Amino acid sequence: MKLAQAFVLTVLASSVLLAHDFFLFPSSFRSSGKDKIKVTIHVDDVFPGKAVKWSVSRVLRFEYRFGAASSDLTKKAPENDSSGVVVPVEGTGTHMFALDWAARLIELKADQFSHYLASEGLDHVVKMRKERGEENKNGRERYSRYVKTLIHSGLENSEALSKVVAQTIELVPLDNPYAKKVGDTISLRVLFRGEPLANALVSSTYAGATDKPDTYAQSSRTDDRGMVQVKLTHEGPWLVRTVHMLPLVNDKEADWESWWASLTFEVQ
Repeated sequence: MKLAQAFVLTVLASSVLLAHDFFLFPSSFRSSGKDKIKVTIHVDDVFPGKAVKWSVSRVLRFEYRFGAASSDLTKKAPENDSSGVVVPVEGTGTHMFALDWAARLIELKADQFSHYLASEGLDHVVKMRKERGEENKNGRERYSRYVKTLIHSGLENSEALSKVVAQTIELVPLDNPYAKKVGDTISLRVLFRGEPLANALVSSTYAGATDKPDTYAQSSRTDDRGMVQVKLTHEGPWLVRTVHMLPLVNDKEADWESWWASLTFEVQ
């Protein structure tokens, strides 16, 4: 492995960065219907966290969808300070941005990896490691991110954004959160490679819910159809997130691969 990669692995392993959430966060979740909004990437263990560099080389796909229209923004350059991408949000309704972020490698000590698996609800991986006698083996992992954000413009409520955009792992909202109010519930479906992902742990939280790292307001598992519900208990920005992991075979760099999905929106 190259020296630069080894350095990255060491830094990440020292702080167990995989527990940190990665999500899109716009400068505003609301638009007049003719605004330019900066979309940033936030990484932190407490929501809403802080912005990190928008690296075009890591962007595999950045797509904008509004109604039946879609635009490929993959090559769009970030602001001069690399803090995010400014995009026009025009038209009344709900706008969706989807980002696929390139994979990276990490290696964690055995006890760190076991703790991380348990905290993320990856019980099938915990079981597999035990069956293989690998509880004391370091966790070598390749991980990638598939994230979305929803921005609403105008006063009218639009239909639920239930269209699949073919991310490897995808959170598909079946209800439009902008058509809901505090106390309501929204349904989502988790897809993995286009198929419903059963028994996936889906966690959600809102801005200001806690200052304790890697803690969420609510968590529940998907049913056999990949369905899960989130109760919108508070106003403000919300994060919904999940992760899936599978073993790798004959891979020189990693023994496991994980795929992370997140969705952000605002509740009023």
